[in-house]
Amino acid sequence: MNLSLPSPEAVQTLGLSEAEARQWLALQDRAAFAERYFSDRAGTPWRVRDYQRDSLNSQAARKVHCDGRDVGKTTEIEAIACWAMVACPDSEMLIATQTENQLFPLMNRIARRFENTAAFAPSLVEMKRSPSWYFRFSNGFVLWGRIAGPRGTNFQGMHVDWQIVDEAQEMTDTAWGELYQALNGGGRRWVYGVPNGLRNTFYRMSQMPDAEQYNWPSTINPDFDTEKERELAHLYGGRNTPGYRHRVLGQHGAPLHAVFSLDEYLQCVEEGLEFEDITLREGEAFEAPVHVDPGDYYLGCDLGYARDPSEFVVYRNAAPYLENVLRVHLEGVNYARQQEVIASLDRAYDFRGIGIDAGNSGRAVAHQLMALGEEWCQKIQAFEFGGTMELQPLSDGRMVRRRVKEFMTELLQRRMHEGTLRFPALADRESQYAAHTYAVGTSGQIVYEKGNDHLIDADRCAVLRHYRDQLEEAVATCPGIGLAGF
Repeated sequence: MNLSLPSPEAVQTLGLSEAEARQWLALQDRAAFAERYFSDRAGTPWRVRDYQRDSLNSQAARKVHCDGRDVGKTTEIEAIACWAMVACPDSEMLIATQTENQLFPLMNRIARRFENTAAFAPSLVEMKRSPSWYFRFSNGFVLWGRIAGPRGTNFQGMHVDWQIVDEAQEMTDTAWGELYQALNGGGRRWVYGVPNGLRNTFYRMSQMPDAEQYNWPSTINPDFDTEKERELAHLYGGRNTPGYRHRVLGQHGAPLHAVFSLDEYLQCVEEGLEFEDITLREGEAFEAPVHVDPGDYYLGCDLGYARDPSEFVVYRNAAPYLENVLRVHLEGVNYARQQEVIASLDRAYDFRGIGIDAGNSGRAVAHQLMALGEEWCQKIQAFEFGGTMELQPLSDGRMVRRRVKEFMTELLQRRMHEGTLRFPALADRESQYAAHTYAVGTSGQIVYEKGNDHLIDADRCAVLRHYRDQLEEAVATCPGIGLAGF
């Protein structure tokens, strides 16, 4: 594939007429191409923003975008894919992301553009959405869309001329290793990401002097105003916080660390696991599963309401495994209704233990349920994420105190490393585990970054409640072990 802009003389040596040569050279202006064929959701012709033009028309073999959110990266990728379909016959392009949550909206948007644009649709010969995205065109151009998969296995065996990597900050180092091998000699690799504080491959690529570098902060968007800035500053806890610097300013900021190994998480994902995923909104009826297999079940709950969703997760104890069999995602559901949902789930599963995040109104919901009777008092434990807990005493009688959130996170990490957690293939959970980070405070304490981690918090509650139940059982069998309370 030709990576340099051809001169008029070079084009004319191909035997094209002067008019055809002008048409070909005009095609090299990708910004003009997008303006000609693209329109927004209202049907208005799309107009390139001034800061987008150089990046769209780049001839770089290596290009790295280190940007904030909502600056037009997705539109650029869409435009490049459509342009390559016309201008790069007999070549192959791969659009890659780490997770399905990241890939599907992008590829679905590109698919609609191919199908609904009169100038593009006749050239589309074949399209597949599963097991991966695949488009083949009459001029021999092929477009792939794939997620990395465990340790980048989905990139193995690929040989493409152009790679576009979106949400590159979440691509694992092992996935990058496979991706590097999948690019043909002389091919292009364009990378788009939003910093997350990790000093990973994306970070190192954004420091490479031989790659064309871009930094588009969210503030560059013409629609960004003081009200939006105030809202985002409130969301991320201030303008100097890691979240604001990463997602708004597109800057790496101070180093952060990944809480979980995404490779280990993916090794715990079991495609055929029996699982039900339910979304419940305010005013909707809820029915718990009817036919539940006998067993020991545990419920983990992270309660939100106005701004944040709530997440309920049910795990079955299939020793040595804990298997996630149900997830209930609640949006805008008031706390009284959430209490009813928990009671309904208990009637179906007869939980051995229920763990509830005591933040927000979690403790109030826990107390309301415990007021229903002794059985509920035995089942429910409300966990103060910011508090401390005592573990069983050491052999010399000394007590060990641990921060609750750190310990429950360690339980998840330990089980993932051992492979004793079984997760369904759930895109929401994968994206949360991939993005979860922490910093080390001045006194050595772990500070978890605020963000979308509601499913993780529900998982934390479930595994800690299971741990407590197993410890209580061990104490009952062997009283000499000792059990310390919260």
